[in-house]
Amino acid sequence: MRKLFSALQEALSRAFHWRTLVIWFGCSLLATYSGPFGTYGDPSVLHLLLIWMVLIGPSIVMVYVLSALNEWFLAKLSSSIRMVVFIGVSAIATGSLVYFLLIYVFAHTPDAIPSRGELSVFSLAVISFIQIVRLILPFSAIEQISNKDVSEGELSLASLPLHSRLAKQLDIPAGVSISQITANGHFVSVETCKDVYRTRMRFSDAVAELDGIYGLTVHRSHWVHRDSIVSWVPRAKKTYVLLKNDRRVPISKTYLPNVENAGLTVLDPKDVDLEQLL
Repeated sequence: MRKLFSALQEALSRAFHWRTLVIWFGCSLLATYSGPFGTYGDPSVLHLLLIWMVLIGPSIVMVYVLSALNEWFLAKLSSSIRMVVFIGVSAIATGSLVYFLLIYVFAHTPDAIPSRGELSVFSLAVISFIQIVRLILPFSAIEQISNKDVSEGELSLASLPLHSRLAKQLDIPAGVSISQITANGHFVSVETCKDVYRTRMRFSDAVAELDGIYGLTVHRSHWVHRDSIVSWVPRAKKTYVLLKNDRRVPISKTYLPNVENAGLTVLDPKDVDLEQLL
């Protein structure tokens, strides 16, 4: 019950954020003038706008609620499976909701509107498109940050603790930054400045659920927050990054370009105090 309440609370806070409200009005206005499903013939623009706001508003809230429930209750499944489940359930639920509103709120006859299946297919297309855009944009943002020379002021803004899906799943308090993720078999260890959380999930899914937190995957089993890195040592027997807590994290050849393009300080192996690191 606590998870259900938290999921609903999170969904409502996201649904009634000012950005969501702007998107809601913009989509309603676009639908008013584009006239899908033959609605363009209505002579009253305000009447059409009201109809679309009533149809789109509850649909947005429902999708956010289903998204939050999906993240809370299917957390042990892979991110790809969760996405497929979310898209399918959201499409059916949204199509059914719009059909219900058209019939029982706006008193349309079934013959005058698309069927429930058609509305679900339309919802499926819209939700799938939005999910594809969300998958593409975060990677573009990370790539732009890692390929430019970041000043101290920009770094502090990029490194503000983000309450990611992973943090919510592990009940990490808001404002506490995740500093490192390490894979260990079927489990991952998620470290903050104070605590270590261990959960059963794939390393790639854990990194994906960081939601764009400013960090680097340096090895197939290691992700580190950018602010936790002091420098990297490229000419050692085993290349590694040196963290603020004096820990060394290995860099694999696959992820070496990530480190090289991140603008990190390069450290000569002979300058490292081995006594301190052991």
